Amino acid sequence: MQVFETQLPGIGRRYQVSFPDGGTFTIVIHNDGLRRVFWRDDPDGDSEELFTTTERDAQKLAEIFEGVFFEPVSDDLDDALSESRVKWVVIPDESSVVGQTIGEVGIRARTGISILAIERGDQTIANPPPDAQLQADDILVVVGEDDAYQALDTLLSQP
Repeated sequence: MQVFETQLPGIGRRYQVSFPDGGTFTIVIHNDGLRRVFWRDDPDGDSEELFTTTERDAQKLAEIFEGVFFEPVSDDLDDALSESRVKWVVIPDESSVVGQTIGEVGIRARTGISILAIERGDQTIANPPPDAQLQADDILVVVGEDDAYQALDTLLSQP
């Protein structure tokens, strides 16, 4: 399998995955976060668009491929986390939370999400305290339920 990455000026990035048995899988990631997915059987043929998805749904698909979308819970554990999953969420540059602390934003109170860690470049801040400042492009490692993720997505996308 070979992967090629190409910058598409004014559009975003294109990733093409060529398989040894034939076929090319292409993902175009637009600058606005939209993802378009294509398949081409024949190297000389046209690509067929399979689907278009949002960044959020693309992350869910990636979790499925990665095998982290569903993790069985041991029978001897309480059901406290049965509907929860761990996700990695990027803070957009234009988010209103940039420059504020976790406590100032009140993420857990407003969304129901708990922050397990912040990944900032090569640094990981495990179990960040309430006075940890949030920065653009921070990756939040969070745990919560689907409704809470929707609330977090809405909160982070507010300019």
